[in-house]
Amino acid sequence: MTKEELQVKIGTLESMISNSNIEISNYSAQLEELRKQHADLSKPKLTPQQYDKLQTLVEEAVESFDFDDLDNYSIDYGIDYDNRVTCESFCFDNADELARVICEKVYQMFGEANEDDNQLNQD
Repeated sequence: MTKEELQVKIGTLESMISNSNIEISNYSAQLEELRKQHADLSKPKLTPQQYDKLQTLVEEAVESFDFDDLDNYSIDYGIDYDNRVTCESFCFDNADELARVICEKVYQMFGEANEDDNQLNQD
C-alpha cells in the first residue's frame, strides 16, 4: 500500500468515526426524549386552572411565611479592620419549615386517591 492510499483510508475511517459519533449523539437525544415522555406518562394530569390554583397556593404560602423572624437565620458577626461590626456569614436555616408551609397549602388542593382511582386519572 502506498502512502497516499493509507492517507485515503485514514481519512475514510476518520469520516466514518465522525459520522458514527453524530449518529450516537442523535440516538442519545432521541433516547433522552423518550425517557422524558415515559416519565411524563406516569405524572398526574392537571388542567390549566389547576396549575393556576397551584401557583396561587404556593405564592400564598411563601407570602404567609415569616421571613422577618430572626430565629430563621444564622448570622455570624465579626469585627472589621476599622472596628466596625460586620456580618461574616448569613444563612437561612428554616427551609424545612418553608417547605412544610408550602406543602400544607398544596395538599389542601388535592384529595387522597386509592391506587385504583389514581389509574383512572392517568388517562
